[in-house]
Amino acid sequence: MAKFNLKTVWSDIVQYRRAYVLTAVASFGGMLFGWDTGLIGGVLTMDAFQHSFDLDHKSPDFSNLQGNIVSVLQAGCFFGAMSSFYISDTFGRKKALIIADIIFIVGSLVQTLCAINTTSLAQLYVGRVIGGFGVGLVSAVVPTYIGENANKEIRGRCIGCMQLFNVAGICISFFVNYGISLQITTLSSAKWRIPFALQMLPGALLLIGIVFQNESPRWLVEKNRLEDAAKALATVRAKPVDDADVLQELDDIIQDFQGHEKLPLRAQLREACSSKRMFYQSSFGVLLMFFQQWTGTNSINYYAPQIFQSIGLKGSSSGLFATGVYGIVKIVVTAFGLMAFTEQLGRKWSLLIGSLGQAFAMFYIGINQAVNPVKEGDALSGNSIFAIICVYLFVVFYSFGWGPIPFVLSSECSPNHVRSLIMAAALMTQWLFNFVIAKITPLMLDDITYGTFLLFGTCCIIMGIYTIFCVPETKNVPLESIHHLFEGRIIAGCIRDTIPRYSRAKQLQHHHHDVGSDDSSEAGRPAQKGAVSGVQHVEEA
Repeated sequence: MAKFNLKTVWSDIVQYRRAYVLTAVASFGGMLFGWDTGLIGGVLTMDAFQHSFDLDHKSPDFSNLQGNIVSVLQAGCFFGAMSSFYISDTFGRKKALIIADIIFIVGSLVQTLCAINTTSLAQLYVGRVIGGFGVGLVSAVVPTYIGENANKEIRGRCIGCMQLFNVAGICISFFVNYGISLQITTLSSAKWRIPFALQMLPGALLLIGIVFQNESPRWLVEKNRLEDAAKALATVRAKPVDDADVLQELDDIIQDFQGHEKLPLRAQLREACSSKRMFYQSSFGVLLMFFQQWTGTNSINYYAPQIFQSIGLKGSSSGLFATGVYGIVKIVVTAFGLMAFTEQLGRKWSLLIGSLGQAFAMFYIGINQAVNPVKEGDALSGNSIFAIICVYLFVVFYSFGWGPIPFVLSSECSPNHVRSLIMAAALMTQWLFNFVIAKITPLMLDDITYGTFLLFGTCCIIMGIYTIFCVPETKNVPLESIHHLFEGRIIAGCIRDTIPRYSRAKQLQHHHHDVGSDDSSEAGRPAQKGAVSGVQHVEEA
């Protein structure tokens, strides 16, 4: 198991600087839905927001209304993710991000300008659906775009940066809400309009930056634009077009796509279910996104102020501040996890350790609420203080495990020729259950109280078991060789990957796609034939 070395990370940044710049620009897409995730929970607790829409927070219907306002964004996200297959496959990953960003900015404008001369929520709902469509489209395309461009040595770290920008958006929006609640004490609508307006800032940065980045070389190969693919690959690798490594990688991509170029939707669906191996590999990302939502993370993201109050933290401002600190912890741990765990510890152990830590935190919060229920007017007890600590402990384990890794594995393990279809399905699943969690969390907190946390803790235990038996290790494996991890006895192979010294990823990290050769004999040996073939393909183009 590789150890964390700051010098190695810095040398990676210098060596792969263009891939990191592309990653940083594209990852502003992750900040789009992070910002909305963080702002909406705080906005709903603002007296100015409730005044503008004539809402009564003491009404028995208020919890249901909260769920509607939060979850309507996820409805738009679901359809945005659904559309990502057609848009990113037809226009390319880069243009898909531009389209999604423009849609998001329009939705944000509608939300910012609602409740003028009316108390109706209709315009807010419409704005959140439009913005959600853009967010859903971005969320499906960003990991695909980054994964298809990044070097295999840093691919997991780069894809995980989307989650880092996501949590950064959550944290910034928390403190925007907190700062505004201190500065604007009146019932002015500016108190909630400013957070909605500021969420357009990462959208503007994404729109400006993405114009200067290259298209995905794998999408260009899929469209038989081989010369453009060679230029894009050389650009992001910071090497000449005729460099041997660029030609070898280009040839591996071409060989992997051979016979699968420009497949229509029906053909891609057939291909995804063409064998047991393909079906398992195609459904893998969907299952990971399903499990990610049942960690309970979005319950805390959306309703953190309310959850802190239920544990015993008093006052609206105290809840907002504690939520902001929660966001800072999330940023720090996610950044450290991407540097020290994703490529060194590996994807599998990051998920496994994360599952166990999350389960402990959720079980303690739930059991403490059952045994020591918080009563109004009570001072914070030692048990309640540790329960608050457990909320932060939960985010520590989530931020290097089930936060970024499902995005990494979903993008990595999707076969090249059906990646846009599978990523669309995976993100549709994520947003569907994000919607479910956003809708039912306030109801569960009201009705089953501590049972909410016990349910999420149990789900985390199930995820840990699933990780041991069904998740392969993919670190440092070329995208065109990952399918070997899903061949043969999958469960036996995944159990073997749990022990780092026996991990199959070590055998595949230098593997090259060489049509007509025995894969087992070629693993670990560069295919000389590939470089020549790559030159021929580019010359023919």
